[in-house]
Amino acid sequence: MADEHRLYGLIGYPIGFVRSPGILNAYLAEHGLPGRMIPFGVKPESLDAALAGLRHVENLAGFFVTMPFKESILPLLDDASETARIAGAVNIVRRTPDGQLFGHQLDGAGFVGAMTAAGVTIVGALAHVAGAGGVSAGICCALAETGIGRIVIANRNQERAETLADRLRGAFPDTIFTVANAVPGEETDIVVNATSLGLSADDPLPVDLSATRRGIFVGDVVNVPHMTPFLEVAEARGCRTQHGKAMFSPQIPLALRFYENGL
Repeated sequence: MADEHRLYGLIGYPIGFVRSPGILNAYLAEHGLPGRMIPFGVKPESLDAALAGLRHVENLAGFFVTMPFKESILPLLDDASETARIAGAVNIVRRTPDGQLFGHQLDGAGFVGAMTAAGVTIVGALAHVAGAGGVSAGICCALAETGIGRIVIANRNQERAETLADRLRGAFPDTIFTVANAVPGEETDIVVNATSLGLSADDPLPVDLSATRRGIFVGDVVNVPHMTPFLEVAEARGCRTQHGKAMFSPQIPLALRFYENGL
């Protein structure tokens, strides 16, 4: 494809909350790189048709995937990376020159990359992760790859959490995975909200921090508003916090390399 016409997409529904196109486009402009990201609002019942069309857009390098498609898109792709298969979720897809769609998972790499850049100790730590969806799965994978000691997965649907934990245990035998709906306690080092709670002003807090130590790391994947009520509570307790927007910037060079050369 001609570099000046290179396109990157983002598919999701609804897409009014997404911030990644602006972040990626600013990065491309700042570094003098070709291309532009465009968000595509795709209703869930139209996902198959949308993918069929995107296969034929020859100047499309690929696209990011956001809610609610991170898991449902996986069986519709031609192939996917081992990381995506373990997570059971995809957040980025590369379109090959012949129209094949190859999925990968960078949510975890982005979130944990931001943690690492901030100097958060992960090796041997205990993490409490709220949520058992695609973003949670990616973050759990990346934490395990970085050497975390134990991850507690908390989710309203416990069966869904157990399914994720079983898949992760098989892939990362050196990390202990448990499922619990209990409030994280004093032994917890890292708390992550990997749910959508916080997008709406009337949402309840995703995790009760009252029993945790003051000053631990608390991260949120929600990127609107800039400071979620959950992070406000964490900061009031003196915690180190990470906003949802932070997880995207570390993904950009990884994503561009993936779009260009695959894995």
